[in-house]
Amino acid sequence: MSKQLFVVYETDAWHSISNRDCKGIYTSKTAAIRDITKHHKIELDEIFDLSDEDLTPSAKKRLEKEARQKLRKELELCYQTQGYSINYDIEIWLANDWG
Repeated sequence: MSKQLFVVYETDAWHSISNRDCKGIYTSKTAAIRDITKHHKIELDEIFDLSDEDLTPSAKKRLEKEARQKLRKELELCYQTQGYSINYDIEIWLANDWG
């Protein structure tokens, strides 16, 4: 029986293969998504239509939490993020396919 591995890539806005940077290999989709949402480089103003106004620390913390939730939903549905200057792809690899 094949075991699934979840390979996480950081990539550009076009999901170019040549601009992929492998960020990790995980044994579960949940772990892959958790680390992406923990370490993502997507800026808040790309996720939310923010003006140049300064955010209070509590407002920024709330928006960061909402951003993680939004990214988590995108990744759970599509295995990728889209529309940001930096994006993430999750590929599923089958290990030990001959075994």
